[in-house]
Amino acid sequence: MPHVSQRLANVCESQTVALNSLMAKMRREGKDVVALGAGEPDFDTPDFIKEEAIAAIRQGFTKYTPADGILELREAVCNWLKEEYGADYQANEVIITNGAKHAVYEGILAVVDPGEEVLLPAPYWVSYPEQIKMAGGVEKILDTKKEDGYKITPQQLEKAITKKTRLLILNSPSNPSGAVYSEEELAGLVAVIKKTGIYVLSDEIYDTIIYDGKKYTSMIKFKEIRDQLLLVNGVSKSFAMTGWRIGYLAAHKDIVNAVKRYQGHSTSNPTSVSQKAALAGLLGKKDFLAVMNKAFTERRNYVHQRLTAIPGVTCMLPQGAFYAFPDFSFYYGKKGIKGSNDLCSYLLEQFNVALVPGMAFGMENNTRLSFATSMQALVKALDRIENGLKSLL
Repeated sequence: MPHVSQRLANVCESQTVALNSLMAKMRREGKDVVALGAGEPDFDTPDFIKEEAIAAIRQGFTKYTPADGILELREAVCNWLKEEYGADYQANEVIITNGAKHAVYEGILAVVDPGEEVLLPAPYWVSYPEQIKMAGGVEKILDTKKEDGYKITPQQLEKAITKKTRLLILNSPSNPSGAVYSEEELAGLVAVIKKTGIYVLSDEIYDTIIYDGKKYTSMIKFKEIRDQLLLVNGVSKSFAMTGWRIGYLAAHKDIVNAVKRYQGHSTSNPTSVSQKAALAGLLGKKDFLAVMNKAFTERRNYVHQRLTAIPGVTCMLPQGAFYAFPDFSFYYGKKGIKGSNDLCSYLLEQFNVALVPGMAFGMENNTRLSFATSMQALVKALDRIENGLKSLL
């Protein structure tokens, strides 16, 4: 038997990736599976972005780039942060990464030493705990409540901080709950962060997907914690570019330099052609953002209405991102269903609809479903979910 290092042996497979593999197998077997597990827009990458990538290939822009990404793209990120949030960043305070997921992991590696604590509000994105583990950190879960909108409070944060605490990971808009922190709520957390001196990694990959005309507040707004902030974002969600794998980390130049050294030895650089495509997205017109958000709003409203009409189901109305996070615990204990994993397996195997169990996000009572798919698919999926749940009664 081959030897696998303890570091990787302890890492759990991503439940969303595993789900996609199972769905692909079922589809190969000819089953009509409706998939609501994917965390990516169903819209195609805008044509003007694709054309820029094609032009880059034809012009021979297919060689290595600087480890931290091409200067034009880093400057474009700085301009975006200035235009959107009034933040002044220089190109040496930004590093381009192989997707925002990579930026999160590298950010953790840059500031967390083995044995140090990372505070992680639940529900959380499935990869955060595993990335903390791979970096040698110790996760410390901060449980949230539905009544609080699945958000932590300043009092809760301060109480959780110890001498071993190094970093807080905050994700707003949230995957999986769709919760969005208001400026007032963030200000309360910022006061604690400033006082205690911990770092905060703010994952803002869904920052342009906000509903009901609300204004989004970025953690980058709070200049008093500028040197303690690691801001993560990218083009995957806003620009429908998940497969292009371009994210970025904005932070103090010393942190960025540390990440640059690591990236230089691990991945060399982000893909050259993808960087040109991302540059086109940041510099081009953003008309498609309104088109996507209009569709997401219609889908969100439909999904929320259908879910809350099912007996025993509660669901917070998402404020951002493109996920609903209903509480299906009313159905636990019925016909052998013990929890979210059993329920999702039942709905997939018996009703051909794929959801992601809440246990993957640190909240057993809930289940995540993505509405980043067509209305036709959502109608079919919600019919199957409703029928599946009612069959348990």
